[in-house]
Amino acid sequence: MTILVPSDLYNRWFSTPVSTPHVEVDYAVMNALMQKLPKGYILPDPESMEILNVNDPT
Repeated sequence: MTILVPSDLYNRWFSTPVSTPHVEVDYAVMNALMQKLPKGYILPDPESMEILNVNDPT
């Protein structure tokens, strides 16, 4: 049995969360994913974003 929940329950994974109350996700799948991700996981990764946002000196 699939239980669908609002995707907004998982906004903490994103550095800039966007509310999408009309989008539903599979509760079991998302919670299984959540258990496998490192604590404090955020997309995009702040360290990677810092590297990408640095201006190229050339």
